Amino acid sequence: MKFTITRRNTKNRQTLRTVDIVKWMEQIAHDDAQQTVGKFREEVADSILGYDFHHAIPTWRHVFPAAEFTKDSNGNLMMTRNNGILMLYFDDIIGKESLEKAKTNAAFLPSTYLVVTAADAKGIVVLVRYADENGMLPTDEEVAKHLYRQAAARIRPLYLSQIEGKGAKEVSTLYDNFLNTLDAHPYYNPQAIPLRVNRYGVDCQSDMLDMPSPVKVDDATENPLSEIKRMIAYFDSHYDFRYNDLMKYTEYLNRQKAYYDFQPLDERVKKRMAVELLLAGINVSYKDVKNYLESDIIRKYNPMDHYLYRLHGKWDGQDHIGALARTVPTANPHWETWFRIWFLAMVNQWRGQYNRRYGNSMVPLLISPQGYHKSTFCRSLLPPELQWGYNDNLLLNEKRQVLQAMSQFLLINLDEFNQISPKVQQGFLKNLIQLSNIKIKRAYGTHVEEFPRLASFIATSNMDDILADPSGNRRFMAIELTAPIRVDCRPNHEQLYAQAVEAIENGEKTWFDEEQTRLVMENNERFTTIIPVEQCFAACFSPAANEIEGEYLSVAKIYAELKTRFGSGLSVANIQTLGRHLKQIAGLERRVTRYGTDYLVKRLGAS
Repeated sequence: MKFTITRRNTKNRQTLRTVDIVKWMEQIAHDDAQQTVGKFREEVADSILGYDFHHAIPTWRHVFPAAEFTKDSNGNLMMTRNNGILMLYFDDIIGKESLEKAKTNAAFLPSTYLVVTAADAKGIVVLVRYADENGMLPTDEEVAKHLYRQAAARIRPLYLSQIEGKGAKEVSTLYDNFLNTLDAHPYYNPQAIPLRVNRYGVDCQSDMLDMPSPVKVDDATENPLSEIKRMIAYFDSHYDFRYNDLMKYTEYLNRQKAYYDFQPLDERVKKRMAVELLLAGINVSYKDVKNYLESDIIRKYNPMDHYLYRLHGKWDGQDHIGALARTVPTANPHWETWFRIWFLAMVNQWRGQYNRRYGNSMVPLLISPQGYHKSTFCRSLLPPELQWGYNDNLLLNEKRQVLQAMSQFLLINLDEFNQISPKVQQGFLKNLIQLSNIKIKRAYGTHVEEFPRLASFIATSNMDDILADPSGNRRFMAIELTAPIRVDCRPNHEQLYAQAVEAIENGEKTWFDEEQTRLVMENNERFTTIIPVEQCFAACFSPAANEIEGEYLSVAKIYAELKTRFGSGLSVANIQTLGRHLKQIAGLERRVTRYGTDYLVKRLGAS
């Protein structure tokens, strides 16, 4: 069996190698020449803030035991062989005697493959063998990820009951890894028996069967804590809560079933928790439970701040944004530059700053026949952990819902853009795209609140004559595809967004200047739809260069001639409406007189 070991060099490039388990144990039996691990343990021995910012961490080797990995063309880890190894990490184990006791307890279980002391000497790493219900290991990476999560759900509680320590990692993935360590006497059992796990799910039992036993009355009366304090203590030991500051609701994590990750806390779950408390002998009301869970005692959590913060300083120096743009085949020579600006503006928008003067007011519009993977490309712009922020079914006629979505979602795909009416394009959508902040009254709210806009827009269409607003067309960069988008290799999202974060912090431009806007408008001319009234005008008149070639006619005169020729086929109801359309026609000269506006036109035929 081989482990995969990764490391970032001084240029932030990730290197990768595989090493045989026996050879790796020989290596960790002794420290390196610089005594890296030994010095690290001394320096973090009394730290209460962790060691994420320790100077050695950025280039530290990471050990991936679950599988053998290689890298795809974008630098993503890709499984080549499934080891069938689950990684469990237990920390807060202080002292050599406690560490040895924890290692012995872990070794007692027959599925334990390896136990080593953690890099900080404050915990242990336990590697456990597992297989599916048939004793096999999946070779497909997605199936392997699923089985790994099921194994964590089944095995983790078993080891928690045997080891005196805190199970630090509550949410497990196939890419779990630990810092390379130092341990001259690891426990190693190559004959460990794989624990078989049902790949279709853990044993399903009613939550009520797992309820705690009621507290004895005597114990309750002797306890000096109030019922509210006992409720909080119970929640602290069984759940982790956080308030999602973007979605505006509380989320919970069941510590006994952490493989579910954080879930929204709805009314049904709150009521179940109230029943749990009563069964545990804690006499509180549902109102007490609700008041606590909806109060600002619950810590705030901003998923975007959390995601972007951990990317600082992680960029490897390669152009991942440009590589992503080049997966979109197009003859437009400006696409890569335009996409980069838009992408940086999207990430900058996520920083959620109040009082921002401008929003991300550009929208990539991908145009092609069906089957060119446009929607797949749009969805792949967000990493798996941010997919909650993708929306491709927004109803623009529900304005309140749209405004709320702009403060909560990250990327809105205006799919089938050709189905959006010209009226909506020229009105609501045009205003929507350039908003910098959102002002709405929340459901059951008492006043209007202001929220930073988060969402950027992207759009797709199967038709090419779709832009109906000549003045608003500068908000869209219409890109016609010449071939299907290449989606066979998933983007390296960590590097993609690490590059964007560094570019923004270095002051790179996140807006389109006048010259780029002019190029966008020139590009969009061939994608502009000609509305019926302009078609009627073009059948009778054309813009004239001078009064020798044409003549000035009032709007009323033009309207009368069009009405005479087309009758009820003329879609405008009055002279004023026609005047608005004439102002939008490119190259049409006009002059204002005491009687109104005249236009310089050349007649093309008899009226």
